[in-house]
Amino acid sequence: MILQTILIFIVSFIAYLQDFTGTSFIGRPLVTGLMLGMVFGDVKSGVMIGAYLEMVWMGMMQIGASIPPDVISGGLLGCAFALKMHSGPNVALTIALPIATIYLLIENSFYVIINPFLNHLADNFVDKGKLKTAANMHILSSLLRPLLSAIVIAGAFYLGSGAVRNVVAIIPKQIMDGMSIATGLLPAVGFAQLLNMTYSKKVAPFFFIGFVLYAYLKLDMIGVAIIGGALGAIMYIILSTVQEGSEQNGDVSDDF
Repeated sequence: MILQTILIFIVSFIAYLQDFTGTSFIGRPLVTGLMLGMVFGDVKSGVMIGAYLEMVWMGMMQIGASIPPDVISGGLLGCAFALKMHSGPNVALTIALPIATIYLLIENSFYVIINPFLNHLADNFVDKGKLKTAANMHILSSLLRPLLSAIVIAGAFYLGSGAVRNVVAIIPKQIMDGMSIATGLLPAVGFAQLLNMTYSKKVAPFFFIGFVLYAYLKLDMIGVAIIGGALGAIMYIILSTVQEGSEQNGDVSDDF
């Protein structure tokens, strides 16, 4: 248990570094599910649970002051508790969404309390002419959030695994069945939200081609991806040829 908690702390710290490393998305459930699968010795289940949670959060994004539930904490603890209890994505989803919503309040406290404090320190260092030290406050702020978040996540796992197991055990079967259904529906909602943002007349034909290949011709996702990649390559060749022809015609007209 202690070793697992330490490893979860490390995974959490790495996950919350995604902004520090340039929006690398290493905190997404699909990535953290893989890492947690290694921690618990069940990579297959970790990736599957991470994939389900990833599809739930796929269409959620911050728009202005509207901030969605924290995907990193929900993905980490939801997947970790599910793997600890040898459960599936339905249990992970049951745990992840409330945790992500609650943790959003904790995360906001970082921005309200810690960041302003470091900003005032930076101002004081600037007034004293210590510009390098003031600049380091930005780095410290970027590293302090992942560190504190990792401590919270690891502590919640250590203190809450037994309690969560007991809570899950007393949940009525009807509710668990409902969450199993939601596990299948919410990824579709995530895809729909993502499609709503990216859909246009230019990409619509490719969407329907992929749908027909998968739904009617029974190709798996790898086969559809290969065909999509081949179509993309063909279009690139055609457009490149057309562009080269246009440039050559332009050069000829210029000569005259």
